[in-house]
Amino acid sequence: MKIPFWFPWKTALALCFFSLAVPMSLAQEEESRFRVLELKGMVTAYHDQNDETARLYQNQTLDDGDKATTGPQSEVVLRFKDRVYLYLAPRTKIHITRLRMGDKGLRCQINLITGRMLCQLDQTNPWSLEVSAGSVLCREHGTLFEVSRNGEVLNIVSYEGAAVAEFHGQTKIAKSNEVLKLERGKFRYRNHHLKTEEQEHLQSWRDLLSKIQGKTTTPEP
Repeated sequence: MKIPFWFPWKTALALCFFSLAVPMSLAQEEESRFRVLELKGMVTAYHDQNDETARLYQNQTLDDGDKATTGPQSEVVLRFKDRVYLYLAPRTKIHITRLRMGDKGLRCQINLITGRMLCQLDQTNPWSLEVSAGSVLCREHGTLFEVSRNGEVLNIVSYEGAAVAEFHGQTKIAKSNEVLKLERGKFRYRNHHLKTEEQEHLQSWRDLLSKIQGKTTTPEP
């Protein structure tokens, strides 16, 4: 924009600040969302802001109020500010009901409608991450956990740290390498070790994360 010589310098200075502030605010807004880091197959997203459902692609974002759905043989990895990784397995549907970064850190709540999701958090930062599934509310106090839901059956696996499940006035805790199983809002059991399937889920995630981090650290030719 060409500014005439007679244009008041204070007004010109204000316009410069405004032009710089707009992209900065947009960048900050982008950082406060989950971003698609890795994707395979058909993954769709319902965007609450414009009330539409569309296919999700690499590097796109999900915000407060959005939903994500993975199809058969499809999966997606979402990332929040290099601090939270969220993995959605095939045939999974979630609803991000809260996503805010405040003075005390991230406040995030996700409703697992169906399927399996795994969360990994940066242990150096304070987080408030909750996963709801039916009448169950799971609060994470560790750095790596998984929740799967199939109808009225819910499994909570804590790989690192502790996960606290609350339902119908009851509170149960799964510590590292422990599994909570709930069915129809009732506590069924707690395993004190991981089964083969859960060990495979953990190893698959670690392999995938290593692959992703390898891509981001490899310099371009």
